[in-house]
Amino acid sequence: MLLREQFFIDAFNVVLVTLTAFVGLTTALFSRLYIRIESEHGRVSSAQLRLYHSMYQLFIATMLIALTTNNLGLMWVAMEAATLSTVLLVTLYRTPASLEAGWKYFILCGVGIAQALFGTILLYFAAEKILGAEGVGAWLWTHLNVVKAQLEPAVLSLAFVFLLVGYGTKVGLAPLHNWLPDAHAEGPTPISAVLSGLLLNVAMYAVVRCKVLVEGSLQSSLPGRMLMGFGLCRSYSRHFFSGGSETSNVCSPTRPSSTWASSRSPSAWVGRSRTSLPCCT
Repeated sequence: MLLREQFFIDAFNVVLVTLTAFVGLTTALFSRLYIRIESEHGRVSSAQLRLYHSMYQLFIATMLIALTTNNLGLMWVAMEAATLSTVLLVTLYRTPASLEAGWKYFILCGVGIAQALFGTILLYFAAEKILGAEGVGAWLWTHLNVVKAQLEPAVLSLAFVFLLVGYGTKVGLAPLHNWLPDAHAEGPTPISAVLSGLLLNVAMYAVVRCKVLVEGSLQSSLPGRMLMGFGLCRSYSRHFFSGGSETSNVCSPTRPSSTWASSRSPSAWVGRSRTSLPCCT
């Protein structure tokens, strides 16, 4: 019975599962052209080509597992696997800048995911007193959701702090977003797309799942207000660092020539260095 409960679909995650599958498929189709041109230009070897496609498939699989699993421990494992796979994708070109971006991403998200692990353990600690330590029932979100009003509020409050900071690092909540610019600028273009379109959404999904449990235990909207606070902090920090001007949002002062920029051929853009392109985010 418990084995059949390890995965579940509800009205919340079905939208994200559909979005993940769509973005994963379309990005994979674009990757075929992108990586082929990168290979023709000598930027990636055959070994890097195999690494890219294998890690990309692993990343998409971990995203789908994190969205569909009912087990909070398995969700954490999937998020950690996603971190490791995307580190290898961000550092695909093996340039000094990409390696620096990969290490920054690995260290910041590694520290964050460790805090998320501690928060997950605290959730289990609170649940096993109600659901029992035997089996995996205390790990299952649907079981926790039924008894959330009986869970220890103090333990869940502490757990949510660690979970918010931990998964919030992947979401890019300020001031935990320092890895975002480098990872997007130095990694392959398709990886920038899935980092923004999938990884951040799935990490936020994990935060919201835990938020539901904590709010039910506290009988308070404090977790929601904490999320709003982090969101406002991120909005204001982005405005502050951009100097209040949208025109300053450029990855590099080096802009493409007017002849190349006016080209309508996708292959003209694919083969160029990411650092020479105006930022689109």
